[in-house]
Amino acid sequence: MGNPTSHVRRSLSWGVIVGCFLLSMILLVLTTSYAASFPGFGLSLSGNSGSAGAKTEQKLTSDHPDAKIKTGEKLQRKPLCDLTQRRADICDMEGDIRVHGNSSSVLFVTSSGLQESYRIQPHPRKGDHAALATVTEVTVRSTTEEEAPKCTTKSRVPAVIFSNGGYMFNFFHDISDALIPLYITSHRFDGEVQFLIRDMLPWWVEKFQPLLKGLSRYDIIDLNQDHEVRCYSHVIVGIMFHGDLYIDPTKAGGLTMLDYAAYLRKSLGLKRETAIKLANPDEEKKPRVLIVNRKGTRRFTNVDEIARMVEMSGFQAVISEMHENKSLAEFAQVVNSCDVLLGLHGAGMTNLIFLPTNGILIQIVPLGRMEDVCWINYGAPAVRVKLHYLQYSIRAPESNLIDQFPKDDPVILDPKAVFEKQGSARWVSLYMHRQTVKLDVERFRSVLWHAREIFRQPWN
Repeated sequence: MGNPTSHVRRSLSWGVIVGCFLLSMILLVLTTSYAASFPGFGLSLSGNSGSAGAKTEQKLTSDHPDAKIKTGEKLQRKPLCDLTQRRADICDMEGDIRVHGNSSSVLFVTSSGLQESYRIQPHPRKGDHAALATVTEVTVRSTTEEEAPKCTTKSRVPAVIFSNGGYMFNFFHDISDALIPLYITSHRFDGEVQFLIRDMLPWWVEKFQPLLKGLSRYDIIDLNQDHEVRCYSHVIVGIMFHGDLYIDPTKAGGLTMLDYAAYLRKSLGLKRETAIKLANPDEEKKPRVLIVNRKGTRRFTNVDEIARMVEMSGFQAVISEMHENKSLAEFAQVVNSCDVLLGLHGAGMTNLIFLPTNGILIQIVPLGRMEDVCWINYGAPAVRVKLHYLQYSIRAPESNLIDQFPKDDPVILDPKAVFEKQGSARWVSLYMHRQTVKLDVERFRSVLWHAREIFRQPWN
């Protein structure tokens, strides 16, 4: 009969070995699962005999449908394109880069043999199929010197490639989807950058020419009509997006929307930096209120009555809207000459960016339970450029929908239910397209009183 103590020791030894093996396998599975949770990257572990420990090598095995990288090749540099951002794919490349606009190709010349290929829609509404339907794809890929087309023109400055597609007929999207992202992307070059526009709209370029010239000293290239092979040492495909009417200073080298507002004033020749200040209650100076008078949907039906109430409350009323025959600079001057911007929720509120600092945005919220949307779209952006923000929600009697539906209809009492049960298209049709507003000026008087009091307060 063997020694029972020795048997127990052997059993314990085997138990420890098996336990360690199982624990190692569990940790390996958890590690690889965690690494696999990051899209676009796979983790490859390899060890050399005689080495102190295992070496970890990263291999790019992108699972993005528009990115192809030859499996098994080691990536010795960062990928040509970053596909991880929620709203925009960005390719920021330095080296020998050749742009062939007519074929929608951007070629990165390399001798490494690493093969990369991406199909990029250079517009910051990634995932929005309606917007991207008018955005042409650009192919970004690596190639060799032997395969690359010869340069027909060379540039000493970087290039930024973006598309004029999307919702460029809407002022909010002009600013939020194009001009602010373009500012974020190109401001660091201090004018030493060239813009190459895909799907270029000549009227858009002409309209915003003062702002484009404020960022670039060079001719704009229409990539759709360009037959040159343009060579650069630095090319960015796509423009960076941080949020609607927003610049994140942590991602933009400290830039904020206040810097953007200063750039607008400089580019458009806007003279007023700060709004009026009323030193005492008896002061005769009158702050100017710009009433944005929309045409068509979500418009005031009693704008003259509103203007009279504005005047009675100690302001000077200005009624205007951005007509097709009025330039951006001309309308921006009108806005900048005022201290208050007043209007119904809509793209016209984007003109807040031209108001002088410490001015006031008064947004009228139509029927539809859209208070949160109004704050996100225009309230928060107003605060970011050091404006005061006032929000007035209308009641059912102020909407024309009260004449079209019974007072107890869900359209009047429960817009959220309309959205949930009848769908977003029905909600948009009712509250955004069919609605007009007859403002209750007596009820609105208190908002105007509050606004005038703000101009008597000390500035922060």
